[in-house]
Amino acid sequence: MTEAQSEPGPETSDGPLERLTDGWVVGTIFILALVLRIIHLSQIAQNDPFYSLGGVDGALYDSWARQIATERSLGDHVIFLGPLYPLFMAILYALFGEGLPLLKAVQAVVGTLTCVAVWALAREAFGRTVAAVAGLMMAVYGMHIFYGGTVMIVNLQAPLVVTVVWLALRARKHPKPWSWALCGLILGLSLLARQTTLLLAPLLVLWILFDLQPKQTLGRRLISAVTFVLPIAALILPFTLHNYKVGQDFVLVNSTGGYSFYMGNRQGTDGTWQLPPLNWPGRIDNPVVMREAFSSVAERDLGRSLRPSEVSSYWLMRGLEEIRRDPFEWIQLELRKAGLFLNAYEVWNNRSFEISRQFSWILRLPLVSFGFIAPLALLGIALNLRRVLLLFPLFAGLAAYFVSALMVFVLSRYRFPGTALMIPFAAFALVDLLNRALRSEWKGLATRFIALFVLSIFVYWPLTSEKRLHMAWYNLGNRFRALERYEEAINAYHESLQISSGFISTHNNLALALEGSGDLAKAIQSWSRVRQLAVMQGNTRYIERADRHLSALHSAETTR
Repeated sequence: MTEAQSEPGPETSDGPLERLTDGWVVGTIFILALVLRIIHLSQIAQNDPFYSLGGVDGALYDSWARQIATERSLGDHVIFLGPLYPLFMAILYALFGEGLPLLKAVQAVVGTLTCVAVWALAREAFGRTVAAVAGLMMAVYGMHIFYGGTVMIVNLQAPLVVTVVWLALRARKHPKPWSWALCGLILGLSLLARQTTLLLAPLLVLWILFDLQPKQTLGRRLISAVTFVLPIAALILPFTLHNYKVGQDFVLVNSTGGYSFYMGNRQGTDGTWQLPPLNWPGRIDNPVVMREAFSSVAERDLGRSLRPSEVSSYWLMRGLEEIRRDPFEWIQLELRKAGLFLNAYEVWNNRSFEISRQFSWILRLPLVSFGFIAPLALLGIALNLRRVLLLFPLFAGLAAYFVSALMVFVLSRYRFPGTALMIPFAAFALVDLLNRALRSEWKGLATRFIALFVLSIFVYWPLTSEKRLHMAWYNLGNRFRALERYEEAINAYHESLQISSGFISTHNNLALALEGSGDLAKAIQSWSRVRQLAVMQGNTRYIERADRHLSALHSAETTR
């Protein structure tokens, strides 16, 4: 037994959870997680307008999955989003029929199994008591329940990342070639979901080759490293070949890395997802239009047509130029990203957790939040720094997500798989506090509570503005309007305008909703406001639209 393994701590405690069998603990976690997720789905099925329509990215994934299911093809373009999620959806559609309710029901089961995977990871790293606490925390983690009801790639990425780390820890204890091959296979799948885990792969290879704990020969380590890498390459290769076939372009998996790097590192951004000014006619409100806009600007600037990899490289160079222009401002931006990654606020992009709580009483319960997890996880990390080699995959996985946020920007859904890796550390800290209280170790307990207090101040420090929510209300109004639930759409648009009164698109869609509801007088007032804003902004497109609607509404009033 090594020195690190013999240290006293939660993994050696003899608490009541230690006396429960793994089967009882896993069964409890599974049932609790599944029940919460089923009730949540039943709630949003009745109330949430996004349930059957999905969000911006969700609609794109759904359309792509339908195409794959019917045409058995990824399409005739170079891939620009991670292909795993639409492939997963396409398999479900081909087997059971198309529809988002089926997808979300399957995701409820996948989410439940993710809680069990977190238990297994914590069991491998810290022992039974910590594992039980970690699994229960994941089961009642509000964002995890929320994401299960959305059409987002995190529903696959999180369980895959947790499984990779768990398999790597087990493979260290039982270093057979097949165990590393399985670990590489799951990491390859995770990479097809989102390429963040590409940062984790070389770290694990180095760990396999140079970790001195398992007394293995260099030859056996090389075999382990090769068997780990081969499945990753085998999974990526078909998509690289597809990209070359359809676009005569070398793109490993997808081609948006350069855009994201520029968006996250340009001057004037705040460390979150923010579109740069691109001088593009119309709104850039979905990934397809965004790809067209970034490609058009790059081609216009260089004066020639570009392949997707060249477009990505162009924006990568633009991002590096932004950094070189003012490195001190960039350092401040990186520090802000680091703070945002560890901040209690959930930086939303497609869907807002806070607004979605009105549709599910499960989400209104006092569930575990990131603000609860983060201070405990940071304390747990500090308490385990001496075990970093022993727990290297867990540390490396979390580091990969942290570094990826620094490279681009912070979003709640991008951070979420990293949060799943933080939960075992948070559970470790909780059990450590409990053990010290039971042993009356008041000095150590006081030190840890002081650390938690300081860390909580850091985690809850206000770094974002609630003004961001105007777009969440706007998106909600659009979904209600698409379902012809006009009164609810009107209310959502009014909520958006209370936060950002000058956003012309909200005024435009409010006017459309008022027309749909039959309130012609208020629709005329609203279109008049749209025209007024359009004149102030010099937006001829909105002026023409407002004039057209006002003319039709005045004619309708005359004939009534």
